[in-house]
Amino acid sequence: MNFRQFAFNNVKRNLRAYSAYFLSCAFAVMIFFSYALLIYHPNLTKSELGQTTQIMMKGATYVIFVFSFLFVLYSISAFLKSRNKEFGILTILGAKRKQINRLIFLENILIGLGAIITGIVLGLACAKLLLLYGTEIIEVKLPFYFPITAIGLTVGVFLALYLVISFFTLFFVRQKKALELLMGTNKPKKEPRAHILLVLLSIGFITTAFSLLSKKIDTFDDLLWPISLGIVGMYFFFTQLSVYVLRLLKRYRSFFWRGTRMLWISEMAYKLRDNARMFFMVAIVITVASIAATFVYALGYEARDGYKETPLAINFSSNPPDDFKVYTEGEYKKWESNTKKIDQELEKAGLQYDKVVFRSIVPYISKEDLNILDLEIIKESEYRAVATLFGTKAPSKLQSGEAIFVDSKLEESKFKPLGQELGQYDLKIVQQIDKRFNSVVSLVVVSDETFKRLQGNLNKKPKVEGREHVSAFYSIPSWSNQGFPSPDSKEGKLSKKLEEFFQLDRGINGIVETRAGVYLKIQETRSMFSFVGIFTVAVFSIAIASFLYFKLYTDLNQDQRIYHMLSKIGLSVREMRRTCTIQIAMLFFIPTVIAGLVTISVMQILKSQIADIIEGQNMLPASLITIAGFLAVQLIYFLIVRMLYLRQVDRVMVESMNA
Repeated sequence: MNFRQFAFNNVKRNLRAYSAYFLSCAFAVMIFFSYALLIYHPNLTKSELGQTTQIMMKGATYVIFVFSFLFVLYSISAFLKSRNKEFGILTILGAKRKQINRLIFLENILIGLGAIITGIVLGLACAKLLLLYGTEIIEVKLPFYFPITAIGLTVGVFLALYLVISFFTLFFVRQKKALELLMGTNKPKKEPRAHILLVLLSIGFITTAFSLLSKKIDTFDDLLWPISLGIVGMYFFFTQLSVYVLRLLKRYRSFFWRGTRMLWISEMAYKLRDNARMFFMVAIVITVASIAATFVYALGYEARDGYKETPLAINFSSNPPDDFKVYTEGEYKKWESNTKKIDQELEKAGLQYDKVVFRSIVPYISKEDLNILDLEIIKESEYRAVATLFGTKAPSKLQSGEAIFVDSKLEESKFKPLGQELGQYDLKIVQQIDKRFNSVVSLVVVSDETFKRLQGNLNKKPKVEGREHVSAFYSIPSWSNQGFPSPDSKEGKLSKKLEEFFQLDRGINGIVETRAGVYLKIQETRSMFSFVGIFTVAVFSIAIASFLYFKLYTDLNQDQRIYHMLSKIGLSVREMRRTCTIQIAMLFFIPTVIAGLVTISVMQILKSQIADIIEGQNMLPASLITIAGFLAVQLIYFLIVRMLYLRQVDRVMVESMNA
């Protein structure tokens, strides 16, 4: 038997040790290959959404590759640590350090080649389903093709990765004496200790980070400090605070000395210390993924709420040049005639509709005057017609200088204008109505006399900044009872047709915004992020489970010896299973629960900061659903790993051996 055969047989006979590592590597290859298969599909760039998806997926491939590199490097270091005894035996038999390094190098290359081949085969097997899913998301037909470019890129990238990793692993095998190698993980460990100063720093950093997040954030620097403090605080939480909490539990004898608590709490202190860095890394990854997923999920809530709360199906607004001031009667009639295109399309589709055309003034107001920029001033008589479309009660008669603020609800949480004066326009807000009539713009309603005065001032007083605006609102009752639109629905198709028509340069100087168009654009964005993110999160999830399994396997031989000795003095299989289950559950769920609490806290604090994008009421359910999803995935991994781990420990229990 030559050296290559020896390396091959060594891998074959250690399938238990390498199976999770091999499958995780193969899965990472499969995900990377799936991304490449989509990125280089010849039809992907035929739509704007497809081009955006391609850019995002290219960015995601870099993230996956970097994470795969760190994952494989970490996994190899864990495996080599668990094989110290094996290397000690080889050293006694006469193997030199150079030969051991060569053995490790060959084993890594063999596993890497196998993972590349397996990952590509699995990717090809799932390619058709992936392309069908991609077709639904980006609305471009993606037929199956043989991805030569994707295969070449995947083989080249991961072959280089495993070559580099194989050289890196040589640094993990330090020159040790044979006795030290034979001892392996049997050397006694020092009792974990926590420094009270670092414990206090952990609490202080985390508290300060949340406090800074609650303040107004205008620049990236405002966000950098709380993120940095939060990361450092979380690191000290796992390395110091968690150990300190376990030491406190040991002092309460009524709790600590009951049942198997002494066993699993004592053992958990060592596992927390040994795995603190891994817990920290896992918690950071899950927190980032959870916050991103919460945003994506909350966008779905926002799209549905916005659609339900917007009574107007179509809004056709003027878009005059920047230096424009006031419409002449001829210009107004010309613009009004442009609405006939919308009327014709609605009549052609056999739809009954209500239409209101009105003039408004778009004021130029600084944020210091009103914490809002998307604002239009309209006359009271025309607002009464708009209120009829809203299905709301018309306001009471306004006096000169009085105004009603109709909030679009996007600014409701931070803008309460009652009693405020509208800057240079000499208007005082006397009433507020919370009613969304399109996606972002809010209204200020004034008396007809006041509106006429303001309209005249646009030309007479250069110091009064603003311009006239004209809008046509359409309410289509039959569309309000059909649920949410799809791209293939009548509302979706007609809305898209109108938006595309008025986007073209036809000398119209107008823009169409449709309720369905806004909803479908948000859903497209959400689907695109979900499409890219779901595979990235899948890689992270598999890697996290593998990290935890590797650490458990590294300590398996030592745990078997401990439980075998404890079983001799009366520890039952049932008690062993309970103890192991608690420890494994803590390893799997502590980082996830901490990440979940951080995610929920951060999103609740930031909800007022992002009210322009997502309503705060949507953040909590989105956060809870996201965390529940991660916990469900971790639960599946936990049950699988628990089953495999207990099966190994069962074998060394005296009760099982005598059965």
